[in-house]
Amino acid sequence: MTLPLREFSRRIGAATVTVDAGEHLRTQADALLDIVAAYADELRDEFSVRAGWAPFMLVARGGDRLGVVAPDFATKTPDRVGWVGDLTLALRVLNGQVTVARRLPGVEPQPVHFNDTVLCWRGIENADRLVMSRTARKDHADDSGWYIDVFPQPRGSRQAHEFVRWPAFQLLGVNEHLARALLLPVGYGAVVSPTRIDAIIDLSTTSVAVRGPL
Repeated sequence: MTLPLREFSRRIGAATVTVDAGEHLRTQADALLDIVAAYADELRDEFSVRAGWAPFMLVARGGDRLGVVAPDFATKTPDRVGWVGDLTLALRVLNGQVTVARRLPGVEPQPVHFNDTVLCWRGIENADRLVMSRTARKDHADDSGWYIDVFPQPRGSRQAHEFVRWPAFQLLGVNEHLARALLLPVGYGAVVSPTRIDAIIDLSTTSVAVRGPL
């Protein structure tokens, strides 16, 4: 069931800026408007700001109104990502990422772009539990360093054809909680179930840094 959208608006400089999202995301919509307000003198059609892993762009709505749009994370054509005016998914995921990253006090989150790539074992779509880890290794410029596998990991060697690289936002179609962990820095990982993050793992000691559910 699709929840009804609520328009959140604020007068910023010479424009009225609007955010359309689910009512339950009022706090997150206000936080996004706070970010936009820092650029009050620059607001115009197609002006964009980055919040977390993704850009948010302003589009003219007529008169002095500017609406905020976000990348279409639900697109079926990942090589041609468009924009959507319903920010419910974008704000929900961003809030989840910030919430998880804050569970490691004193540890700085590490940025990732929504279109950066993640190395995945091809069987993760059908697994109940998954393990993800982030290393400093980068095979190319847009490599996030993240690797995702089933949990527990099977013994034995894997073949190259058993792996695939996906844009990070495509993890939302597998398990939204995978995307929530993406701001964890190099040296950390997570064990993820269908409805939650079970634990944040310190890879240097292979120990549980934060016990879930998250």
